[in-house]
Amino acid sequence: MNGHDHSMTEKNLRYAIYATSAIFILEVAGGLFTNSLALLSDAAHMFMDVFALVLTYVSIQIAKRPSNHKVTYGYHRLEIFSALINGITLILISGFIAREAYIRLLEPPEVKGFEMLVIALVGMIINIWVTFRLHGYHDLNIRGAYLHALGDALSSVAVIIGALIILWTGNNYADPVLSFIIIVIILFGSVKLIRDSVHILLESTPKHVDINELVDFVTSIEGVEGIHDIHLWSVCSNVHAISAHILVKDMHVCDTEPLIESVTAVLRDKFNISQTTFQFESIECGRPLIHGVEHK
Repeated sequence: MNGHDHSMTEKNLRYAIYATSAIFILEVAGGLFTNSLALLSDAAHMFMDVFALVLTYVSIQIAKRPSNHKVTYGYHRLEIFSALINGITLILISGFIAREAYIRLLEPPEVKGFEMLVIALVGMIINIWVTFRLHGYHDLNIRGAYLHALGDALSSVAVIIGALIILWTGNNYADPVLSFIIIVIILFGSVKLIRDSVHILLESTPKHVDINELVDFVTSIEGVEGIHDIHLWSVCSNVHAISAHILVKDMHVCDTEPLIESVTAVLRDKFNISQTTFQFESIECGRPLIHGVEHK
């Protein structure tokens, strides 16, 4: 991605943040004004997506900062800690909304259906505009932000349907029922966010990497006799690392350079692994494919 593409990406992300934040504020104010819990629930959903967009934008900015003696990988892990806090916060918010929705099911209050409909329509239009701004990018973070915006648009459609039911039938039960549906959507996103964050913090193998497939690719390179003592982990959502012992024939250190280039290219192109550390051996050290770290 060249400098112009980076500039356009950041510009579109800023537009998306401004637009989504505006919808969030509109739905909070509108939910309080119309007495619609569905709008407030959707506002909580929007909060999650504002956070995701800000996180994407900040991670791009942070990635530009150089590493130093104290933070050798840079500040990429801030993305993961922020995502974990976001996921936990949204579960707490969902619990509050669920409690309120249950109370409203027992005794549904009057909801201003027309105003609720207008606010939801405005939200849907802005969300559709955001999806067009973020569509077509291959970067995983931007694609994730695009999917969030698409989910927001669908959520707005659900609120519109709820508002129409209230207008046509006068049945205010639609509001708390719709709130429960949106809560389920929020919980699915929150639980996945927490699981993915914990997965990375535990330095687990990146989900997109099959170790057996990786071994097959590396050992198919001419000059590589074997690979073992593999450690795979993610620094953040799109920076992945590996350390491993690679078995080769007895050779001079300078002769391993072409091998390093070949193995690094395979790992980068096939598995999106950019951080590599290898220990070359000419005699099998006896360690297994996966060798754990001893806890003392």
